[in-house]
Amino acid sequence: MSYVELHCHSNYSFQEGASSIDEMVSRAVELGYPALALTDHDNLCGTMEFAQVARSLDIQPISGAEVTTEAGGHLTFLASDRTGYGNLCQLVTFSYMDAERRDPKLSDARLAEHSQGVILLTGCCKGLIPSLASQGRMEEAETVLRQYVEWFDADNVFVELQQNLVYGDTRRNRRLVELARQVGVSVVATNNVHYHTPDRHRLQDALVAIQHNKSLEETHQERRPNSHFYLKSHAQMTALFREIPEAIQNTLVVAERCSSFDLTRDLNYKFPDYPAPDDHTPLSYLEKLCHEAALRRYGRINWRVRKRLNEEFRLIKKHDLAGFLL
Repeated sequence: MSYVELHCHSNYSFQEGASSIDEMVSRAVELGYPALALTDHDNLCGTMEFAQVARSLDIQPISGAEVTTEAGGHLTFLASDRTGYGNLCQLVTFSYMDAERRDPKLSDARLAEHSQGVILLTGCCKGLIPSLASQGRMEEAETVLRQYVEWFDADNVFVELQQNLVYGDTRRNRRLVELARQVGVSVVATNNVHYHTPDRHRLQDALVAIQHNKSLEETHQERRPNSHFYLKSHAQMTALFREIPEAIQNTLVVAERCSSFDLTRDLNYKFPDYPAPDDHTPLSYLEKLCHEAALRRYGRINWRVRKRLNEEFRLIKKHDLAGFLL
């Protein structure tokens, strides 16, 4: 048996994550993880670096993000395939377009439009559903969860359980498990990781204080309540979720669902084409325009200009960029 962390923040969660991608992935390898997800706050800045480092260490990378919603809560998204990664990029982009740049918020209307290929986890304790569960507002939580199921399908929605030994975690998890069974979706365990080892929590505290422009003494409410938000072993996570073993097993299920997509291999951007005149291909038409422009600029095409043009056209043809440049 093993465990896969599906909710993990690197230092690309700016002023929140206290460990680098190298540190996170190296620690995951030490713990015997078969895979690891990167879900930085409201961005995909570290996704490619993460995928490259993970592949170099023979661990499966899972691309994701924790996005702030219009209601102020958090949702965790994971890309299960190439289409899902495209939709994940769209969701992150729209969270900035629909709100202030420094305060991104994703509107619910976007979720239904960009759900294909995306696995939704219901988020940390700041997520809407976990928050409602903590307050005992279970009918409202069920309404929200059923809406997510309608948009993403039941197989792609997982109720996220976190046990960081914080007051209220156990009660909230019991309510969430019951809610998941009632709606007919699965549960999954995560640890809301913000650093790779426990001792790094001191740096995380300092980063949060900087984020709020306050001293450490003034940020007791903003800082995390303990040092348990780190990458934990399979044994540790199994002990924490001994009453809900399927929550651990489902981390492997989700990882397997995401295993077919490799960001380092499958991105394959397709550049736009261009309607060239009937007697030309896009490349020949671009060559014609560039030769005309070279004559206008230099008066004549000498060997240096021709050599440069030939090299540029070689690269344009190799990378199929003629339509894009036109």
